[in-house]
Amino acid sequence: MIEYKCILCSDTFQFGPHSYDGEYISNYKMPVCRTCAQSNWDGIVPTYEEQFEDHLKTNNISLPQRNAKGWYPLK
Repeated sequence: MIEYKCILCSDTFQFGPHSYDGEYISNYKMPVCRTCAQSNWDGIVPTYEEQFEDHLKTNNISLPQRNAKGWYPLK
């Protein structure tokens, strides 16, 4: 079993084989659990901005433009 830690909520989730309980957001090189992927489809809520910004900084990825709600897009 392969487990990842969600960058946003810090929960661990299974990511293979046979069960994929999250997704890998390739633009950000970031694994997220299914709950965060579904809950943040319209943008990353302010609660998780610090974790998201820290992850991007650590991986030398530029911050994306915020959407109409003022949130960072998840995809």
